[in-house]
Amino acid sequence: MFWTVLHAPDGGTSRCPRCGTSRTFHRISRRRAYACDHCGTHVYPASATPFAGSPVRLAAWLDAAVMVLDTPGKIRPNRVAGALGLDYRRAWRMTRRLEEIIQAGGKDVDLLRKLVGRWREQGHSRPDRAPDPGSPEDRIRIAACRIMAQRGIEATRISDIAREAGVSNASIHYYFRSKDEALLAAFRWAGDQLHETLRRLRDENVGAIEHVRRLLELSVPDDQGGVHEEYLLWLEAWGRVRRHPAFLDECARMSKRWADAVLDVFRAGVEDGTFTPVTLIEEVCERYVAISESLALRATLGYSHMTARTARHLLARFTAEQLGVPISRLDPDNRQWRFT
Repeated sequence: MFWTVLHAPDGGTSRCPRCGTSRTFHRISRRRAYACDHCGTHVYPASATPFAGSPVRLAAWLDAAVMVLDTPGKIRPNRVAGALGLDYRRAWRMTRRLEEIIQAGGKDVDLLRKLVGRWREQGHSRPDRAPDPGSPEDRIRIAACRIMAQRGIEATRISDIAREAGVSNASIHYYFRSKDEALLAAFRWAGDQLHETLRRLRDENVGAIEHVRRLLELSVPDDQGGVHEEYLLWLEAWGRVRRHPAFLDECARMSKRWADAVLDVFRAGVEDGTFTPVTLIEEVCERYVAISESLALRATLGYSHMTARTARHLLARFTAEQLGVPISRLDPDNRQWRFT
């Protein structure tokens, strides 16, 4: 649908950016791209949309957009999660991004409404709205995660968390004695959601290369997708490590879970012959974790020369070198980067 709405109304002919004229395109199997029959240039239909770079199915994005546009005020992420069968973390990211698009207005919201209109024309109605799942404590954790990632712990008030969670101030104090305790609970919740995402990634029946591609997407926050929350929570937690041992223990636990997941993906590729690492796979894993954390940190902080896209390209190049595979297999749009 994105291809016909944005590029080729007839389904096959579009302007090729390299040829500079109208050409016939064909769909590339197992990828969200179309190739020019004349020069082979790849065009990614979703690259011109606010969903660019997202690992979520485009159909799920459109279903979520229908729910957000049809709901007066803000819709709770757990309603989207229940209706679409998504985990909280992913639904939270999607609703946050859709809300940002609607509030900003402009061409992105016009495009969103156009896509949703075509989606409805094709017979896709509003997904069934499931009741809010989770206990009050779960809702408080999710709310604390969202508010503290947006504002930081110092600028967050208990009343802000209560309002976001739909509970009273007294309920917050019942479960948590301080904002630091609420931050730690939010940090643990975000870590558990990431761990669940990694578990599903490892269980998917795709090849080693596709597993690594998806790992690259998770390793660096996408500044176009509104998905900085976990990384911003990391910054808040790191700022308290020296004063609160509980934060140090949790940071170490989450880092270990992340490294174990990376090692599982890399080791599977070595066992099936896809990867030929430059050294012991355990050392390659540690290198990957160190480099990815550094790039993610700089991208999240907003360094002018380090966008999320640049960071992902650099991480893909490094990973390809370490695993002994051509860079084009991990990053089809690979390019040289110059920093000033």
